[in-house]
Parts: sequence; C-alpha cells; structure tokens
Amino acid sequence: MAPPPDAHDNTSSGAVHGQLLQVRDIHGGVTLHAPPAAPPPPADVSLDPPRLATAVRGREELLEALSGAMEAGAPVPYVLTGPGGFGKTTVAAALAERARRDGWTVFWVRPGSVASSMVEAAVELGGSRQEAEQVKGTRHQAARWVWRHLDAAPRPWLLVIDNADRPEELDPENRPGDQLGWMRASPGGFVLVTSRVDDTAQWAPARVHRIGELEGPAAAEALADHAGTGVVAELAGAEELAGRLGGVPLALSLAGRILATHRVLFPDAHALLDRLGGGIGALDALAAPFVTGGDVERRLLSGVWELSLRLVEEREPGAVPLLRLLSVLSGDGREIPLRRLPVSRMGGDPLGFTEEAELARAVNSLVVQGLVTVVTANGETALRIHPLVSETVRAGFTTADLPLLEEAEELLTWQQDHDPLVEVGAHINILGVRTQLRPDGLPTIDANAGSLVRSLMENSGRINRQLIHLGFTEWAHEQATQLWGAAEESYGPAHPLTLRARHHRAEARLNQGLVDEAEAEYLALLELNETHHGPDHENTLDSRFQLALIAIRREDWDTASEEFRAVRDRWRHLSGPEDPRALAAWENLAYAAMRRGDPVSAGREFHEVRTIRARTMGERHPLTAQADYYLGRAAFESGDPEAARGWFEACLKVREQALGRDHPDTERTREWRDRAARGEQPDR
Repeated sequence: MAPPPDAHDNTSSGAVHGQLLQVRDIHGGVTLHAPPAAPPPPADVSLDPPRLATAVRGREELLEALSGAMEAGAPVPYVLTGPGGFGKTTVAAALAERARRDGWTVFWVRPGSVASSMVEAAVELGGSRQEAEQVKGTRHQAARWVWRHLDAAPRPWLLVIDNADRPEELDPENRPGDQLGWMRASPGGFVLVTSRVDDTAQWAPARVHRIGELEGPAAAEALADHAGTGVVAELAGAEELAGRLGGVPLALSLAGRILATHRVLFPDAHALLDRLGGGIGALDALAAPFVTGGDVERRLLSGVWELSLRLVEEREPGAVPLLRLLSVLSGDGREIPLRRLPVSRMGGDPLGFTEEAELARAVNSLVVQGLVTVVTANGETALRIHPLVSETVRAGFTTADLPLLEEAEELLTWQQDHDPLVEVGAHINILGVRTQLRPDGLPTIDANAGSLVRSLMENSGRINRQLIHLGFTEWAHEQATQLWGAAEESYGPAHPLTLRARHHRAEARLNQGLVDEAEAEYLALLELNETHHGPDHENTLDSRFQLALIAIRREDWDTASEEFRAVRDRWRHLSGPEDPRALAAWENLAYAAMRRGDPVSAGREFHEVRTIRARTMGERHPLTAQADYYLGRAAFESGDPEAARGWFEACLKVREQALGRDHPDTERTREWRDRAARGEQPDR
C-alpha cells in the first residue's frame, strides 16, 4: 500500500517542553503512556521556635506554672494574652527551650500559615506526605487527620500557636475554645496559644494568663541584659530609663539594643533617657536600622500599636478615634472616669457615637486588644491606657487629628475642674500635640499662625491654672513666666492673654508664701487692667479678688470684707448671683466673718454657697467640697464637732479623688477631720 499523501510532511519547530504527540491519518488505536504529574512541592513552613537572646525576666512564676501544666498533662489548652510588645512570644519561647531540653518535640506555628504548619507537624510525626496532600484542601478532614497523628505521637510534644491575633484563623466557624479547629487539648502533648485577644469568652475553657508590663527590678534587669551589661549596677540610669519606658518588654529590648549599638552616642541609660525627652518616637527612629526580618512591624513600637489598631478597626472602626481621644485625655496612665465620655457629647465627627451600645462596643474592642483597661477608681468605673501606648499614639498625630483635639477640649470644658489631675494631664498632652504639629514653638503672630498660637497659649494658661490648684507652684511659676514672655512678644504687654499669664505667675508666688512679691505684682496688674480693659473686665476683677486674698493672709478682715463684698456685687451685676466667681467672693466674705468671731452667720452663708454649687456644679465638684470644708470649719468653731466631722468627711472623699491624698488641701482636711473626731474644742 502506498503511504498516505504528505505522510512525511508532519514537522514541528521551536522549543518543546514535556511531551509532543503529532499524528495524522491514524488507522487503528493509539495508546499513550504518560508519567503521572509531579506532586506540588510541600508547603514551605518553619516549625522552629525563635531563640532567646537574653534571659527572661519577671516571668518566673508564670513559666513554672506553664511547665507544671505541661508536665502534668493539661486537659485544656493554655492561652497567653496581652498587648503587642508585652512579651507573650518571649514567654512561649522560654517554655519551648525547656521542652526541647527535656526531650519534647516542639512545633512553632506562626500566623498566616496555621493550616499548612499543622499539616507539616503531622507529617513530621509520621503522617504520610501523600495523605497530607489529599486532605489539606478540606479543612475539617485535615484537622481530624492532623489531630489523629498528634494524639498518637510516640513522644510528647509542645505546640505553640504564636500571635493568633485573628482567632478565626484557628477556626472560622466556631469559637477557638470549642476545640473543633486547630486549637485542641491532646493526650499527646501541650498546646499554648499567644494572642492579643484578651477575651475569655473566645478561649474558654482554655486557661488564660494575661501578661502585663515588667515591674521594678525586672524591667531594669531586662534593659541591662539587652544592653549587653547584664548587671543593672553597671548601666547608670537603668532604673530611670526602664521606668520611662513603662516596663514594656519590647521598648526595653529596643532601648537595650540602641545602648549596645551606639555606645558613643549613649554611654549610659541617662543619655538615651535625655534623647527620649523629645518624644518616644526617637526610640523607633534609633532602632529601625537594626530591626530586620519579615516581622519588622511587630518589632518596632509604633508598628506594634498600628497593627493592634488595624485589628481593632476590622471589627469596630469607631474604636480607633476613641483610642486616639483616650491617648489625649490620659496623662501618665491616669484613669479617665467613664462619666467624662458622655455619648450625648460625642455624636459628631470624628467620633460619631450616637448610642451607649456603640461606645460600649468600641471600649470593649480596645479592652480585648489590651490597649485599654477597665478599672474601678474612687468608687466609679474608669478607663486606663498604658502611658507608653498613649504617648506612641499621640506621636503619630497629624493635622488631620486637630478636630480630635478640639473634641477633647470640649469634653474637658464640659466637666471643668471636676478632675484636676486628669485635666492637667490632658491639657499638657494637647499642648504637646499642638506644639508637635508646629515644632517651631510659639512664633510671632502672622495671618496663618494666629489661631494656632492662640490655642497653644490658651492651653498653657489652662495648664498653669490647674498646676496652681494642684499645688505645683514652682512648676506653675516657671510655665507662667515662659508664657508671659511668649504672649507679650506675640500680642503685647496689655493683651488679656499676657495679663492672664502674669496673673498666674503672681498667684503661684502667693501660694508659695511670697505675699509681698505677689501683692506688688497684683497692684501692677490691677492698674494695667483698669487702664486697658476697664473696671469690669474679668482680669481686673480677678486682680481685686487676689488682693482681697492677700488681706485675708494678713488677717486684715476689714479690708478683706470690703473688697470681697465689692467683687461679689460686681460679678452679680455682670453675670448673675450664681456666677462661680461671685460665689467664690461670697465664700471668702463668709470666711472673714467667721474669723471675726461669727461662725453661726458664716455657716448660713457657706450653706447657701454650697446649695448653689451642688445644683449648678454637682455634688462631686471640688468647689462643692470646698464649701463642705468651710461648713465643717464653721461647725467646729460653733462647738459642734460631730457635725464638723461629717462635713470634713464629705470634703475629704472628693479631695482625695480630685487632688490626690498628698495635696496640702487634702492633708489639711484630714487634720481637721481628726480634730473633730477627737472632740477638740475651738481655740478662743
């Protein structure tokens, strides 16, 4: 038979990869024997735990508890929770070292690769690679297959699932605590999970341990370890720097590495502490060059908090501006009473809370991430944000956050003077952020800078006022002197802001007992205010009020009474009988009457002042408590120590909360309470 036409015209050109089958005019069957497709490569996961660079400080009891549970065969998984950067991974790594030393197999599972890592762990325990490939695409079947091998392992193992900050990665359908996914108790070993999610409802019945900051010597020792000295005594300023960093392990680690790397720039911890005086952001800036690897974000302070904020925002977007607000309101870790965050005043931008439930969800999401703690302070619910978290969040503010600063100022004004310790810290934070956004400080006023300069100066004035009330007179005098100079340069010597700064400076001097110096300053201020602003300007009347106080100091009761009566009447005429300044003058007028020997009529006057303050300011306001103090004094002078004791007790309760236990006014109230309790009689 002749060959088919063109039978040999069957060519191929170009590169050929794999098999090439070319046919034409086939007569009969064709059988092709091709080799099976190559299996895909196994998942490239690392199950090796991180290695510790230094000793673990301050976690000895926790490690012993974990080791004991591991050895005993825990019936439930264990979970370490806490904010990012607080050392959860370090504790888990230390436990992994102990387990490996004792002959246990250690598996370390990282976020983003939980499923593939768990399958790989089962393969390492003897599971078939072929079976692993067959089941890995079916989540439930894969989990059963993996746990069957883990349960039957020939020797004990430790499984650490690190940074499980998205619990749904452990089980997208159920709570991780239901133990239907990748987190389960097992007779074959011990399961430890680390997570920022501090929500016992998510993890139950797992045993949860919350990890906090390092305290006292442990923080300083950790800093010295990372600095390479290993001995606190060999690192000058270690305790102070550790305190400045709030005992946060990540911050201590970064600071230690900076000290170890830049010995010329920072020969001791004092030098780095000085650099951080300009803001905590310097820590990341100095540490960034030597922080490398795929998890850089988790190894820098700012990145840790930003990751937390992103995790929060995924579930509750309103929580992010709330945390920024709290970072402004909270100074030095001081608790913020929840009553200072009314939904009725937080409905607009940038917060946008319209219901209590919305605020509650936002607070809870911050609590779950460890960014905020709910505490009971002075008998009421309050929120606390760690000082380092607060400072780091504020360091990231931009001009887009200016509306948030205005919101904070409005909230502070709403319950002004109710919580002086909270308020002074908040005003200092606001001033710091505004200065941060305008780092050239207080420039000479121009068309663009005017509103900002005024805001900065007004913040400074509020701070001065609170510092004086809190008894920080030296600090207040220094700040007022600086503000006076800046205001005079920007606005001139007769501007109300300039004169207010001079007023605060003189008031600080008066509270320091420098009566003659304060009197000379107030006489000069009175003349300037009357000349430039008139007899009824608030600064003019305030100067007259302070001069009347000086008359009280000198026990010149006639002059004091005359001046306080005049000031009271002017404020009543200008603003009404319930004006707070009119009430202050009235109270001092009654005090002068009491000191002149008429405590009964003085008591009636004090009571009227108190009634108005309680109605207009509230029972817990420090000025209401001040009226309680004077009512106690009047009762004591009238020979009624039991009534006096009651008034002093009421005053003391408020002053301890508002001013602190060591404030001079608090101590004075306590002394009078004790005198009344002893049944002492007034001096005649």
